[in-house]
Amino acid sequence: MPEEPCSKPNYWCTWAAQNYMYGQNLPDLNPEVLEGDSGSRLAHNAMTEETLFGKTGWAANLFPRVRKDLFFLLDDGWEVGGTATFELDTKKFPSFTGSSADRLGKLNRSIRDAGWRSLGLWCRNTPGGDADRSLEAHSQSAEIKYWKIDIGDPTFNLVRLRNETHIPLTLEHVHGELPVNGDWRKDGRFGSQPWGSIRMEILRHTDVYRTYDVTSILSLPTTLDRVAEMLKGAEGHSEVRGLLNVEDEVYVAAAMGCTMGVMRHPLVGMRPGKDVDLFFNGPRQTKKRMDEVVRALRWQRIAPPFSPGVGSVTLSDEVLTDSWNFERGQTWQNEIIGATVRQGAPACLARNLSLPSVRANGDKPFVFATRFPNGAVAIAAQERTQADKGWYMPACDVTLDIGNAPGPYGVFGYFEGLTLVSDKPFQGKRVFAQDLAGDEAIDVTSLVQIRSKNLYIPGKVIRRVGLQNATPGDLSAPGLVVAIG
Repeated sequence: MPEEPCSKPNYWCTWAAQNYMYGQNLPDLNPEVLEGDSGSRLAHNAMTEETLFGKTGWAANLFPRVRKDLFFLLDDGWEVGGTATFELDTKKFPSFTGSSADRLGKLNRSIRDAGWRSLGLWCRNTPGGDADRSLEAHSQSAEIKYWKIDIGDPTFNLVRLRNETHIPLTLEHVHGELPVNGDWRKDGRFGSQPWGSIRMEILRHTDVYRTYDVTSILSLPTTLDRVAEMLKGAEGHSEVRGLLNVEDEVYVAAAMGCTMGVMRHPLVGMRPGKDVDLFFNGPRQTKKRMDEVVRALRWQRIAPPFSPGVGSVTLSDEVLTDSWNFERGQTWQNEIIGATVRQGAPACLARNLSLPSVRANGDKPFVFATRFPNGAVAIAAQERTQADKGWYMPACDVTLDIGNAPGPYGVFGYFEGLTLVSDKPFQGKRVFAQDLAGDEAIDVTSLVQIRSKNLYIPGKVIRRVGLQNATPGDLSAPGLVVAIG
């Protein structure tokens, strides 16, 4: 396992954790206060120096194994006087003194001293014109390397100025999306994104395009649907240099060559009653799946994200549609509370590969795979969500034609069996596998089946190895790397 982190920009964003702060240890909590402007203001107020650096502070306690792989990105609430002043709020961060640039620089150094890659900053609606140039210079003096720009740079002035001055600053842009797509009463499909559309224009001009907000319970199909159409729209356009960021769907990021804006955190049981959390709730129990973040980031040390304009994209004609009936306290999108929401996405996605073949009795999982420019290959199978079942994994056998890809091969999720089909025979080769959360490879040659050009890995081997180094109590799906020796 490489020790050096992936150079592409992944981050942990504070926003979901901020939204979980108010109401902790109260005797009662009305979920409505967490919705809309009220909820946003409470989250804004939760951003303080104590929250980051206190005894239970996020910077000092979260993701100890992979902090160096992640920017620590402060969302709304860190600055004073607006949403793009880049003035650190001295009342909230009293220990960081000096000039404006000095305060930011000291904060950045404290984040790095805690083991994180660096500090990243959220902003919105910058002033434009030459005023943007001074903001970038201010940021540069504090050695800030990542901005998460929420809507507010529609003419890409920040990108243009950055390019002129050659400041080492990565800029992320978005197109605002509803948490669920389109006609959610029908299938919620995102729709095609042809070259020249506004989303393609944003992707063409930025360093990172974030696929944007989702509801937690339908996060996977919503994100997959957006990723599928964005990849297809960019196909064949090698001039695209930007990367797709799929927020907290970390196994999608790992297997589809995208960056991640991790938002999950392990804080649970700190609010009264049902422990309401608008960001992470429902049967998936995402906050108990922290090992997935470790496995996804460590895979990206082997197979870094790459541009949507590189190579081919294939989407299956088959669409899987998930559904959920949202209760209050499960979403901030008021119009879907009490309604059954449906969200469809392609059953299979593939980059630079033929579509995987999926065999299942009954429901199928979502399956997606990528061949990376360096010859690594990743494949993932992920769960489904239905109003009457919750988060569940249909049993499946999957076959993937890897062509002449030398590997290694990343495997994410649960399989009854996985067959890799190569252009060359596997006979005489040794097969090694390793939990991506671990540091020791295992010779599994005797546990797999080799028949000419086919390598069959039983599901029990995937589960045994891919969860070998699981944190006690963690619910993460397996994630392992396979190498042919």
